Amino acid sequence: MMGMKKLEAVTHQFNSPEAPTSVKNVSETSSKQEKLPKILMPRGLINSGNLCFLNATLQALLSCSPFACLLQELRNRDIPKVDYPTLHAFVEFISNFDMPNDLSSKISEMPALESGKPFSPNMFDHVLRKFTPDLQAGISGRPRQEDAQEFLSFVMDQMHDELLKLENPLFSQNEKCSFFISSVEDDGWETVGPKNKSAVTRTQKFMPSQLSAIFGGQLRSVVKARGSKASATVQPYLLLHLDIHPESVHTIEDALHLFSAPEALEGYKASAGKAAEVAASKSVKIQELSRIMILHLMRFSYGSKGMAKLHKPVCFPLELVLGRELLATPVSEGRKYELVATITHHGREPSRGHYTSDARISHGRWLRYDDASVTAVSINDVLHDQAYVLFYKQV
Repeated sequence: MMGMKKLEAVTHQFNSPEAPTSVKNVSETSSKQEKLPKILMPRGLINSGNLCFLNATLQALLSCSPFACLLQELRNRDIPKVDYPTLHAFVEFISNFDMPNDLSSKISEMPALESGKPFSPNMFDHVLRKFTPDLQAGISGRPRQEDAQEFLSFVMDQMHDELLKLENPLFSQNEKCSFFISSVEDDGWETVGPKNKSAVTRTQKFMPSQLSAIFGGQLRSVVKARGSKASATVQPYLLLHLDIHPESVHTIEDALHLFSAPEALEGYKASAGKAAEVAASKSVKIQELSRIMILHLMRFSYGSKGMAKLHKPVCFPLELVLGRELLATPVSEGRKYELVATITHHGREPSRGHYTSDARISHGRWLRYDDASVTAVSINDVLHDQAYVLFYKQV
């Protein structure tokens, strides 16, 4: 294969993850052994102008083995060409990482890994045009840099909707916009939680997909007000947004602790008919854990002077164990995660910087994807303190 180069690493062979565990229950489907994705040939992605946000995001997603398995499964399905631009883009994208037969048969004997020739991710042209409708440019000639986290959220929402439509083609166009999170809630049930404390719980209705089965979980938000029974709302998530601005936050564990800590509510009224304000607090905990936990460190903020970037160092581990205080139910199973990918923004200004991603391959080895460049890096290089998005896989 022309353009191949050797890396001081082993083959891009993913380890088989264990069945996902939720704080509530383990579903029947999640107890099945997950299939291994095919061996993938690492390849860089050509940047034709302000595309590093796209390139870094795609490489990080591809390092998530359940997601790679889903894409390889979709390659064998008959997906209509109309109305499924994101699915088609990802199916074509992963097909460029097939390992040549002459290498895949000898992969166990290779002392070093071969990387393929870089290519352009032009299959995402239509997706990019939908992501930034104010720009005429698609994959090339883009006049500005975009936020990798915003693109990640956008492309996951689009893929979620298309997967649901693929399984249920009779859904109307109006329903498509509310597949993942619906404003419709149930009438509320009084539930009993830890220490026999009860709360009126409302659950936002949403429709799970093959994507939400990988990245999705559920959050339980509880509001406690003086003189009233606690009120809880259960809603889905695809990634967690972590505030790292407070002085108390120096590590990911600190940020997660802050995420679940009770927060005082200003101007809270117990009911719409009462004018008096009462003391109230709100806390958010995870009710159902995701198989791939995506953590977004909120480094960008908007103020009177425009958007600014926070360069604060925040440390993160290779192995992350979620504290019981973060969970709605204090369980032991499913709390351990291992790092599989990171996305990092380099530069002082949010709109002009550069994105790279680090991705784990087998035997604990790591590769750094910097657009067309693919290089092996040490764990010390991976565990820097300026990461923007972290991807953890449940163990």
